[in-house]
Amino acid sequence: MPPTIAPEKPAERVEHAPAPTLSEMQAAFQQAVMHGDDTVLNELLDNSRTNRNVLFGVYRHAYAARLIEVLRNDHPLLHAYLGDDAFIEIAKAYVAACPSRNQNARWFSHRLPEFLSETHPDAPQLGEFAALERALNDAFDAPDAEPLALSDLAAVPPEQWSDLVFSAHPSTCRLALTSNAHALWIALKNDETPPPVELRVRPESVIVWRHETTPKVRRMPDEEAMMWTEAMNGVPFGGLCELVAVYDDPDTASLRAAQHLQGWILSGLLAKSPRED
Repeated sequence: MPPTIAPEKPAERVEHAPAPTLSEMQAAFQQAVMHGDDTVLNELLDNSRTNRNVLFGVYRHAYAARLIEVLRNDHPLLHAYLGDDAFIEIAKAYVAACPSRNQNARWFSHRLPEFLSETHPDAPQLGEFAALERALNDAFDAPDAEPLALSDLAAVPPEQWSDLVFSAHPSTCRLALTSNAHALWIALKNDETPPPVELRVRPESVIVWRHETTPKVRRMPDEEAMMWTEAMNGVPFGGLCELVAVYDDPDTASLRAAQHLQGWILSGLLAKSPRED
């Protein structure tokens, strides 16, 4: 009697994970470049010359190098102040700590002043230097607005002057600096050797704005800075004159307040439409 042959068992089916979609691969690639997640390496192949880690490292290096170049372009005088080696060291730390979250590279460096203030608390001039350059960059890109003109004030009846309130041009930014970062910036801007770092007993006020198409910066004396702050808080001109009278000689307070206001108008610091109470 012929032997009985047992039927063959069907081969077990091996379940394979579905291949990632193009969008999934792109997301994994971005995650690997920006955040060091190596999961995507499982989907890449070595070549005849080197392995996938080396190949992918080229993309990571290029990404970081491009962001460092963005920082250098946005902060050229900070780069000049620090020197190439120190600037690159800080830039690499910033790239690692503050990954880009905006497709427009223009905004990548925007957190640099706060980053420097947090990581270099014993060198406040670095964060303030970066804040000054950021304000100048922002002034250039700020929305346009028709500046207030002296002729606009001339059309206001004298009895209404005390009720006037003012609006800053969108490009303006006032900084209170605890170091001589402004003096350092001026020296480097003029290709001069920067002075030694100094810390201020009282913060120094500087105003940054765009006059026509050119970003500007200048120091604000203490009285003017006080008046500017209160004006931007909505205090009307009559109240500003009273504050200036308390600050210094009351007999010339109205004249001094008018001179500050005239300077703001001639510089283009104020927008045409006054705020309403």
